[in-house]
Amino acid sequence: MRSQPDDLIVSHASAVALLGLPWIGSFGERLVVSDPARDRGQVKATTQRVGTASRVPDTVRIDGIAVTSPIVTAVDVALREHPWRAIVVLDAVLRRGEARDALLAELDRRPGARARARARDLIEHADAAAESPGESITRWGAHVLGAPEPVLQHGFPNDGGGTERVDLFFPGSGTVVEFDGVAKYTDPRYRGGRSSQEVVVAEKRREDRLRAQHDVRGFARVGWADSMPSGQLPRRLLEAGVPLSPNWGSAWRAAAVRAL
Repeated sequence: MRSQPDDLIVSHASAVALLGLPWIGSFGERLVVSDPARDRGQVKATTQRVGTASRVPDTVRIDGIAVTSPIVTAVDVALREHPWRAIVVLDAVLRRGEARDALLAELDRRPGARARARARDLIEHADAAAESPGESITRWGAHVLGAPEPVLQHGFPNDGGGTERVDLFFPGSGTVVEFDGVAKYTDPRYRGGRSSQEVVVAEKRREDRLRAQHDVRGFARVGWADSMPSGQLPRRLLEAGVPLSPNWGSAWRAAAVRAL
């Protein structure tokens, strides 16, 4: 991390990196800093200054560097970044124990900010129960498409006295949606000593149990390519029985207009 003058505060995507929050894509080549002495931004070869119009953001210190707090960082991202990136950060901040009310209060301190309505929608739909960026973007994509609100990490009782948790459950249609990243099948850390083929078979048997023992009438497995803007998430959800808004097509096309 490049150094910055004492009156500047590392913020936005650069703060996300220093705070160790999840992110989709590249953090960019420039160090992003907030400058309370400026009311306009400035872009140079290695830095991007964001003017905060004399508003001094709340900060934390990381290795002696002033960094915007998780609440301020999450709201900055919700206002400026692609919604698919923002929801991942917002979910993670809530998962770390921050309060939704604190996020909304911080947003209310930005009365002149553009994209406030979209940022409020993101904050209100953020969910600490999302356990991975993949789950976050799948849930947000379903929201954009007008799907009913799912239950995250829903537990179905199993014969052993435990529970089978699923990523998203839509009770009205009885649909389970699982985000299946490639790592589940290829990364030894997640396979528990099993081969990729054994993981595939175990997942299929788990799906069969849920269908047979519970009110699971539809089952969808989605990956990164499906859940990203312009992906096949609408088709996956519809085929599994999840109802979508009548104008889901235009909403999905609009989501893909802004580059991630």
